[in-house]
Amino acid sequence: MFCPLDDPSPLPETYLRNAPPPPLAPPLAGEVKADIAIVGGGYTGLSAALHMAEQGRSVVLLEARTISSGGSGRAFGQVVPYAKHDHAHILAHFGPEAGNRIVDALGAGPDFVWSLIERHGIDCDASRQGLLFAAHTRSAQAGLEARAAFWQKRGAPVEMLDAAATRRAIGSDYYAVALLDHRGGHLNPLAYARGLAIAAARHGVALHENSRAVSLAPEGDGWRIRTERGSVLARAVVVGTGAYSDDLVPRLRSSFVPMRAHQLVTRPLSDNLRKSVLPAGQPITDTRRLYSGMRLLSDGRVHMSVDGPAFSRTGSVFMAKATARLRAVFPQLGEPEWDETWTGWVDITADQYPHIHEIGPGAWAIIGLSGRGIAFATLLGREIALRLAGRPESELFLPVTALKPITVRPFAAPLVGALMTSYRVWDRLELRSRPRATGSG
Repeated sequence: MFCPLDDPSPLPETYLRNAPPPPLAPPLAGEVKADIAIVGGGYTGLSAALHMAEQGRSVVLLEARTISSGGSGRAFGQVVPYAKHDHAHILAHFGPEAGNRIVDALGAGPDFVWSLIERHGIDCDASRQGLLFAAHTRSAQAGLEARAAFWQKRGAPVEMLDAAATRRAIGSDYYAVALLDHRGGHLNPLAYARGLAIAAARHGVALHENSRAVSLAPEGDGWRIRTERGSVLARAVVVGTGAYSDDLVPRLRSSFVPMRAHQLVTRPLSDNLRKSVLPAGQPITDTRRLYSGMRLLSDGRVHMSVDGPAFSRTGSVFMAKATARLRAVFPQLGEPEWDETWTGWVDITADQYPHIHEIGPGAWAIIGLSGRGIAFATLLGREIALRLAGRPESELFLPVTALKPITVRPFAAPLVGALMTSYRVWDRLELRSRPRATGSG
């Protein structure tokens, strides 16, 4: 069966141009010992490694390819204080006690990311001007208003924008209203991941690229992880490989569905045009079901999350659909000139929540970020570090769950494909009757 780890798609030049060089991370050779071994060099693994090293633990991190070469180096770049589901779903799904801990942790997620960036001097083109969420239907507007009211009661800096304020924030009269969440922002996700790796190495973490873990087994009072050229004997293990998980941990791959995500960037806009697109610096996502993120990069390129083949290893982004969306929202741009497209894989669990699994005494796996990786995965890296340090369960926010395969996973592609097709139809129908901006300002 195909594994995203074997996908040769390159990292985006858009990110590479403005990312620091990664720290030295030679392939593992020979036998080493450590307190903690981490498999996976994305946000989860790097955050866990950094926080464990700050606790004084000896840490070895193994990455099958290069640091952040998977989903972390290809993410859209928004730092959001939310999960895939809203607060009401979280509270219903996890119950009030655990649900409130999750909601509060996620709400503070962007603060945590910005604090790491500042504390470790991470140069990742971070911009914290907030996030815009625009309503594509009147019922979606009601949902945004409910979200704003919920967070305002918790004292969060969240506000609803009227038509005039929405027009000024977006640079377009396409939407009637939007929610502005001042907690969030955006960054270069590859640069952020490399910054975490540099900070981890500075704190003594031994990083090893091109060191694919081929076996994991208990040995003595710890675990032995073998690679092609070496092995690590550690007292505890954390596997944070996301959608790029292979068969290192039995049944882990069958607990999620890997899906491709696609992105596009334009060529740099002229100085005049870039001043008219998202002029306050906030990225925008609307409330439709599929792929609506847009942001303006610091070099004047418009960056979009876009629809495309979700399961095939081949096939390109739906360029015409992306062009139509960009022209509809920003007609002043005319015919866009596209500069680069790229793809990556995200791990979608059955409930679309991340999961922490105890796969053996002292061995843990974290899976299922479902496209909400930057803040959530960074939080989970700290979470597992605290868990291994013996922090009480009441002070941790995500409950441990049993590893359960998705029974219909062999049929996931046609089933989810049919669902996505229905989403495309519903989005298209609803957008025809979207509320229009009125008023002046």
